Amino acid sequence: MTLPELFRRPNSVHFLFSLFSICAILPLMHQSGPHNPIASKDNSVVKHLRSLADPKYRKKEKAFLIEGVKMVVEALRDNLGVTMVVASPSLVQHHGKGVLKLAESRSVEILWVSERIMDTISGSKTPQPVMAVVKTMEHSEEELLAHSSGLIVVAHQLQDPGNLGTIIRTAEAVGASGVAITTNTVDPFNAKAIRASMGSILRLPIVHIVDVRAFIKTCKKMGYQTVATVLGGEKTHLDIDLKKPTLVILGQEGAGLPEDIMPAIDLHVRIPMAETIDSLNVATAAAVILYEALRQRMKRT
Repeated sequence: MTLPELFRRPNSVHFLFSLFSICAILPLMHQSGPHNPIASKDNSVVKHLRSLADPKYRKKEKAFLIEGVKMVVEALRDNLGVTMVVASPSLVQHHGKGVLKLAESRSVEILWVSERIMDTISGSKTPQPVMAVVKTMEHSEEELLAHSSGLIVVAHQLQDPGNLGTIIRTAEAVGASGVAITTNTVDPFNAKAIRASMGSILRLPIVHIVDVRAFIKTCKKMGYQTVATVLGGEKTHLDIDLKKPTLVILGQEGAGLPEDIMPAIDLHVRIPMAETIDSLNVATAAAVILYEALRQRMKRT
């Protein structure tokens, strides 16, 4: 059949127009794979992934990045909101086939990028060959208060993401309800905080609170006692009853808790230490008091 004859047939023009349109679009589509990874910084998806380094963009998109085989596997295995897996070709050399199979079994899109592009996306000095985009889960104050553990951690104006991530990890380890993050505290979905949490950020409820004093007041009405570590506390953390519903409030590195918060604290306790040491890192102090709470509660049972 000649081309003129084809044009005279019913619906032929529509068919040819559709065919020509598809042929025009196909070269523009980039189906990435381990042998043809995306290598351009200008790719729209790559730009989106790089933008997730900005806390404002993370908040807007309600998504964040996790990195490393172990953490990505955990998130995929437990259905923790992974929307995309980002892999570089070297993943197949790092025992990554299991990650890929798991992503495929969950019908999660896999985007292949070059090693150079992975370097630009990752916030790590030594990027891993796999990352994932995870949806931010919404949690509420009511959820924390309804939890059976009766142990809540408040991070008030902490600035170091490593400290915050470690506190989140410890809170999960002792079975706390979750961590309440106050205004002006570092973003818990910062790459360094996520790494320090070692995956706990994916499981433990994280709640942003606007008015810390109002939150403390609500907790007290629900029967919670409030505890904070201070250098001049009359009692040590070993002398108080942590079996009760307890709100552990942690202040900023160096400055500690502001004066306007102190009147709302029921128990000002100190952690015993050698005379040569005058203070502990906030994440270490949190671990000391939280594990004392766990010890007392285990002894009770």
